[in-house]
Amino acid sequence: MEAPEPAPAPSLEPRRVPAARGWAWIVEGFLLFRAAPLQWGALTVLLFVALKVVGIIPVIGLVAVLAAPNFLAGLAHGAQALERGKPLRAGYLLSGFLKSGAPLITIGALSLAAYLGIAMLIAALGGDALRQLAELGPGGMADPANQAKLQQLAPELTEAMLVGIGLSLPVVLATWFAPLLVFFDDAGVVPSLWLSLKACLRNVGAFTVYGAAVMAGLVLLLPFSLAARQLDLGWWMLAPILIPSVYAGYKDLFPGSRVRQG
Repeated sequence: MEAPEPAPAPSLEPRRVPAARGWAWIVEGFLLFRAAPLQWGALTVLLFVALKVVGIIPVIGLVAVLAAPNFLAGLAHGAQALERGKPLRAGYLLSGFLKSGAPLITIGALSLAAYLGIAMLIAALGGDALRQLAELGPGGMADPANQAKLQQLAPELTEAMLVGIGLSLPVVLATWFAPLLVFFDDAGVVPSLWLSLKACLRNVGAFTVYGAAVMAGLVLLLPFSLAARQLDLGWWMLAPILIPSVYAGYKDLFPGSRVRQG
């Protein structure tokens, strides 16, 4: 008797959804957060403190960037567990390393290389203006006497900023779902980056709504970030909702994913 042929891999072709689904991902992320708020908060604080500590040492800080896709995949695994009625445990932070460590680190390395290249280009375009801006310092930038200087630097700084945003956006989109594609569906590194970019571009409306909601939250949290002198604090405060919302978006846009099974 011949052995049965293995089932074909499910199609990971991303679908197009209405723009309103962008808000639905936020809502679903909040519901998953509400299922275990203390655990989400504890895991986020643990990551925040750990990354701030290792970030003090430049080389180890780069290693933390390489590991970021592993942490995202692990926390998405935790979101899946919550959805299935299981508890959210700290061990999920290691899920990515245990199942798909090498390809996830490769994604981190590619994104790090891309951002370093973009940073070098920004420095080349606006290096002198950035240096002069840094010399003014926060207090100097607020000094009315320096307004003429700031206006003189503005065109060069604006050009560098727009180039940086324009080049960074494709990297963000390509790496948005890539860790989940690798972890849940065993997609290769390059296919996962392409499928993530494709899913995001195919759903510009939904991501515009999603991005607007996230930016509104960051604006509301800006006073806390400024008071703590941690400009990324707003992102970390939103992380317990944003991370499960990424999982919600993944399930929605990839109906052929194994994440829907079981």
